[in-house]
Amino acid sequence: MKGTPSSGLWVLLLLVAAGAAVFWLARRGFKADDAIVREADRTVVAEYVRLVGERKYAEAWERCLTKSYREEVPREKFVAAHEKRRAETGALAGARLLRQQVSRNLFTRTRTLHLLYELSYPGRTVPEYAVLNDADGAFLIEGTYHETAGETLDFLLW
Repeated sequence: MKGTPSSGLWVLLLLVAAGAAVFWLARRGFKADDAIVREADRTVVAEYVRLVGERKYAEAWERCLTKSYREEVPREKFVAAHEKRRAETGALAGARLLRQQVSRNLFTRTRTLHLLYELSYPGRTVPEYAVLNDADGAFLIEGTYHETAGETLDFLLW
């Protein structure tokens, strides 16, 4: 019996192999997540920032927001809120991605991106969040937010 490994050793080897497989799959998933975030940042968020900066609010509402956002916030209300915000903060000049988090809903298979941006306004920068999802078939903005003192996100138009 000395020549055969014990069942405990086989279990240990199996656990190590399973752990290595999970680690490999997770690393591969993180690389894919980075590509997804870069693409969403380069396309929909960049377009949103450009359109808002150019005062093309109705076009931003139509092209960059999820269906659920558009159903909840009518175009006229969105445009009026942006005009008010611009009067308070000045024109949105740019957004630089600082941090990202990607999550997936196992039931709906919807992916959600929580992206922290440094927004540029005349004379200052502020950190704000954008949440995007692909429930409509492509990544669109589900909402824009500000982090409160309690580390929760409150809706904030930007």
